[in-house]
Amino acid sequence: MTTGTRWARRVLPEGYARCLANPDFRRLQPGFLVSFLGDGMSFVGVAWLAVELAAPADRSTVVGLAVAAYSLPAAIGSLTLGRWLSGRNARSLILLNSVLRAAVFALIPALYWLDLLDVTTYIALLAASSVLHAWGIAGRQTFVAETLPADDRLAGHALVGSQEQLSFIIGPPLAGLVTAALGPAAVLAGDAISYVYLAAVSARVRGEGKVARRPAVPLRRSGQTLARHPELMGLLALTFVFYLLYGPIEVAVPVFVAERMGGDPTALGWIWGTFGVGAVVGALVAGTLRRLPLWPTALAIVAGWGLAILPFAHFGTLAAGVVGFGLGGLIYAPYGPVTITLLQKKAPLEELVSLSAFRSAILVIATPLGAALGGPLVGAFGPAGTIKLSGLTTVGLAVLGAVLILLVRLRRQRGGPRPVADRQREHADRT
Repeated sequence: MTTGTRWARRVLPEGYARCLANPDFRRLQPGFLVSFLGDGMSFVGVAWLAVELAAPADRSTVVGLAVAAYSLPAAIGSLTLGRWLSGRNARSLILLNSVLRAAVFALIPALYWLDLLDVTTYIALLAASSVLHAWGIAGRQTFVAETLPADDRLAGHALVGSQEQLSFIIGPPLAGLVTAALGPAAVLAGDAISYVYLAAVSARVRGEGKVARRPAVPLRRSGQTLARHPELMGLLALTFVFYLLYGPIEVAVPVFVAERMGGDPTALGWIWGTFGVGAVVGALVAGTLRRLPLWPTALAIVAGWGLAILPFAHFGTLAAGVVGFGLGGLIYAPYGPVTITLLQKKAPLEELVSLSAFRSAILVIATPLGAALGGPLVGAFGPAGTIKLSGLTTVGLAVLGAVLILLVRLRRQRGGPRPVADRQREHADRT
């Protein structure tokens, strides 16, 4: 036992200490943290470089295209590259995505500094950088499942998720300072360095987890698995709609601050800052609770987030925003670790990579689509009405999910156990 492991066992909660006692899991955590920080910086850098490249009359269009290109092609990569990537282990997926992101984000500032970067090239390079992003996320999630025992997966996902949330507190302000001093291209160069570091750390991971290499899983088989497991299909549908309903909040809150709170950007910073702090705390707390009933917890999080944002729309004060979004972040953050753990609990081990990539491809569309709908909603209902509509609909989604789960379980109880032949057929399909 190393000195670091002994320190972790004395200081950290039991679940986190066991996670960090695993040498491969422990070795990758700094790489995750640094790459998350790079992505948090790029959240600002990508948009600001688009502003500098675009003509003044085209800035809104170019920024929208750049932000979309930075994320949406991940869905295409997930749906088209499964034949080559679904059989790979988690470590190699993390490594492949890191190398691609590092190469592209190094090329963009190099071209910019050589005065060779135009809008079309920039958007094309951003799209190329995101092609493997869903597979990188799938690799990160599957790495937890391959490395840790089932009882520690929630803690492992929570630890990784809390680092991601922390990066979005630190990353944007740091990107602002770097942009002011060196320009937005330097921010993307920093993201490239962060992925070089993650690639180097990934290459040093000696263990291969539970599976060195799987048979490739075609997209059709992932669809069949979802069809055989209504809980997985329901979980994916719940998560997509939840993230979709969150999207308009990213549009409505800035407009609300501008129209109802004097346009003070400091107020907006406090609101999202407290959300980030709450999210870090919420993710870390979730990882200490080993015996959470996962489905009830997921539905409670959905309902809790919807309720937490309503006071801000009603009262319209900074105090209501800080308290509501701080509490909302505390509630919202555990959703990712809880639902990923639930997916890995229900899904066949050999299909974890393909199902995780499929999940990431679907979800990467949800929040941007919700944000796109946010503009018309704010125009029709106003920012306060949009926040209320999002919150109440989200609560309704949780109630609907609870009713459907109850009906499914009642139906199973009335139908009795499945025939042996059905269970044998399902086992044959998996193997």
